[in-house]
Amino acid sequence: MEIERDCLCLQVRKAARAVTQWYDECLQPSGLRSTQFDLLVAIARAEAAPLTRIAEILVLDRTTFARNLKPLESQGLVVIEAGKDRRVHLTRLTEQGYQALQKALPYWRKAQEQVMTRLEPSQVAALHAELHDR
Repeated sequence: MEIERDCLCLQVRKAARAVTQWYDECLQPSGLRSTQFDLLVAIARAEAAPLTRIAEILVLDRTTFARNLKPLESQGLVVIEAGKDRRVHLTRLTEQGYQALQKALPYWRKAQEQVMTRLEPSQVAALHAELHDR
C-alpha cells in the first residue's frame, strides 16, 4: 500500500523501534532497558526537579512518566518526594540509581557508537538540529 511506504510518521516510528531494540540489546547486561536508562539520565541531569519538568524534557505526558518511574522506584533507583509545596513532587536518583547508571554507561556507549557508525555525520547533524529543541 502506498500510504505505508510514504507515511513519514510510520517510517519514523519503525526506525525508532529498531534503534530502541538495538539499545535495549546492548544495555541488557546492565539490567536496564533504554527507556529506563533515559529516565535515569534525565533525572540525574535535572537533579531534584519536579516530575512535570522532567516529563516535559522527555516529551512524555506526566501520567506516562509517573507510570514509567514506578519500577525504578520499586528497585530503589529513584525516590519521589513532596516538595516545599506539597502539590509538587520531586524525583531524584538514589545512590543505587547512580550506580546503575554508571554500570549501564559503557553499554550505552557501545550502542551509541554502533548506531552512529551506520549514519552519515551530516544525517546525525541534521537529526540533532531538527530534534534538539522539540
